[in-house]
Amino acid sequence: MTNHTPVSGPFRITVEPIPTGVTLDVEPFMQHAVHDVVAALLNDDTYADRFAELQDSQARDPHVIERAGDLRFETLVADLVAVVSTKLPVYGVQALALAGHIEQLAAPVVAGLQAVEGGAAA
Repeated sequence: MTNHTPVSGPFRITVEPIPTGVTLDVEPFMQHAVHDVVAALLNDDTYADRFAELQDSQARDPHVIERAGDLRFETLVADLVAVVSTKLPVYGVQALALAGHIEQLAAPVVAGLQAVEGGAAA
């Protein structure tokens, strides 16, 4: 049986094959990121106030065309992403294990795509 978890820490990464390549399940990392977002909403009045404004604006007319500066949801998301970690560390030999596992799972898929596309797989 193949070990689909080549990275066990600090954030576990599970690799699964799919018809077009692989998926990386980074749930522990996402839990950490969501924790950071909730902490920013709770501990920083700027984000809490903007979130409250966003909630209040949901009752507006859904057919109103908004200007880029009025896209409260999108700008809040972008700003919160800027304050949370977006890098997933993979250390030492686990980096090689992850690379090897991705290669092992993706190689047959890429070969199949190249055969179907006449050698022009992306």
